[in-house]
Amino acid sequence: MTRFLIRAALSLALAATALPALAQNFSNLPLRNPHQPPEGYISVQSGISISYPITDGDSDEQQEKALKSFYKIAASSCATLLDTIADACEISALSSNTSVNNPDNRGTRLSINGQVTMAVKLKPPTGAAK
Repeated sequence: MTRFLIRAALSLALAATALPALAQNFSNLPLRNPHQPPEGYISVQSGISISYPITDGDSDEQQEKALKSFYKIAASSCATLLDTIADACEISALSSNTSVNNPDNRGTRLSINGQVTMAVKLKPPTGAAK
């Protein structure tokens, strides 16, 4: 009888520790439910790749300057869309990766690759198509 009670108590304790995990709402996780643009907007993605030569010296400072360049380009993406096809634009996601490599043995290079995702409301058509 004692063994049965110990096993029952242990089973209840294990079930109670798993209960919070089972109660989570996984549909709210960003990777499972990506941010949807507001009604009337579309999602526009741009890929950005930049490569800089690295000179001897402060590589952290060089990486910071390169990242600033990347973010300036990403920030100007909405301005370009507003000048051309968009009435409204907002950056909804941004990612970047940096790497240092020497692919052709002609010097070390810092590469920055990233994506900028924007929620865009398109301008209305400006004329009837013929």
